[in-house]
Amino acid sequence: MRKLRLIRSVYARTIMLLTLAVLVVFSVLGLVYYSIVSLEAVRQQNVRLLNSAQAISEVVSENLNATGEITNREIASYVNFTARSTGALIWVINHKREIVLYSNLPGYVIEKLERPRPGQYIIDGKYLVTRRTGTTGINQSGDFNGLFAESGVRWLSAAWPIASATGFYRGEVHVHYQQNPSSLASFLMTGSLVASFLAAFGIALIFIGILSRNITRPIRLLSHAADRVSRGDLSVRVELPGSRSGTDDSAGALVTDDLTVLVNTMNTMIEKLENQERDRKDFISSVSHDLRTPITSIGGFVSGMIDGTIPADRFMHYLGIVKQEVARLQVLVNTMLEGHLLTDDRTLNMSVFDINQVIKEDVIGLEALLSEKQLGVQTDFAADETGRLLVLGDREAINRVVYNILVNAIRFTPVDGVVALTTRRLGKSKEIEVIIEDSGMGIPESEYPYIFDRFYKIDKSRTSGGSGLGLYISRTILAAHGQRITVGRSDLGGARFAFTLAIP
Repeated sequence: MRKLRLIRSVYARTIMLLTLAVLVVFSVLGLVYYSIVSLEAVRQQNVRLLNSAQAISEVVSENLNATGEITNREIASYVNFTARSTGALIWVINHKREIVLYSNLPGYVIEKLERPRPGQYIIDGKYLVTRRTGTTGINQSGDFNGLFAESGVRWLSAAWPIASATGFYRGEVHVHYQQNPSSLASFLMTGSLVASFLAAFGIALIFIGILSRNITRPIRLLSHAADRVSRGDLSVRVELPGSRSGTDDSAGALVTDDLTVLVNTMNTMIEKLENQERDRKDFISSVSHDLRTPITSIGGFVSGMIDGTIPADRFMHYLGIVKQEVARLQVLVNTMLEGHLLTDDRTLNMSVFDINQVIKEDVIGLEALLSEKQLGVQTDFAADETGRLLVLGDREAINRVVYNILVNAIRFTPVDGVVALTTRRLGKSKEIEVIIEDSGMGIPESEYPYIFDRFYKIDKSRTSGGSGLGLYISRTILAAHGQRITVGRSDLGGARFAFTLAIP
């Protein structure tokens, strides 16, 4: 099982593939080298054969009489010596096509020659290549026009004409060399090629091991991290050797490889999962608390009515309280449902409307809450000559944004406090800015990065209302409009929320 797992591992597969690639490369290089060396060997052998044919031709020309006979018998010794040193067949042919001197004549060649009398061999004119072509010095490769066809091997042949002072054809010298059949395997076994190949292959394997380890290490770390995440451990992070823990070095690197990007993406994904898990726990905690109180109240009042603890003349009073608690639950459930729906794609109903009018309508709708805490409202609205400030957006959605922020301002502003509402144009840009401020206790600066997160509450232990979704919903709506929202500290002492809207 462990062996199978090793084969399936990325590291083992990478080494196997790279090793196979190196073997293929070495094989191709061996074939190329074999072809080059073989061609060069043939070329050099042709030169040697042609030089031998020329040398013998010069010696024979001085000792060949007019009848085509060699007058100096020592020429035979010279020819035989040259034949042994070159490993070739040497034939001296006169103008009568007679082979007057030869080192050896194979039997299948003799069968193709004319033999007028014993010991006399006459060659066919088609094999006299220098007389037929009129060329001085000829090299041929193959079976020499079929003369060596029965041998079954390739021959290298060289022919040189016997020199003549009168310019007439006096004969020619043939030198034929049988090529020994060789294979790539036998070629590689010669000399130090095997040792060189093994040394180079060993060095390549070392580099393959180092390269594969560096390539597959991040993948192994990613696999290990993914396994731990699948088991529920969201604290794990992938840390590449040599990188600083908890930092993204790719931002400052001149070149970032794909594996580094993958590791950073994996870490970001795990961090998001961890945040989602934290949001889920916060959501359960928040919803459990927000639901427990009204449900407990409703259950207690209903039980009191049933068992008689609450007298019948007080039923309407407590039923009114039950109705308020049910309405509170309905608002909480609707808010959570809206927060869920906003995570899906939503088509905005874009129109042109007066943002000042929307803010005024929300203030009027929240007049009861303002009066309950005796809060003052300050307004500073920018407007055109008609008294309006037109913006482009989904009127219902933007109304929800203003309402959410305004409710938060009222909730966290103390009695006799102030809520300030401002609209203004942003310079030369085609945007207006809506600012909602309060004189409450404000928001700690350390909470700014998280204030728009889903289910986020500054004081998680507080018992006041709120689902932790209002600001999240507001930011999501504005993001769908391509706008932005920011948080800061107001000159009034409390929180300051500002968001932008497009001008038509």
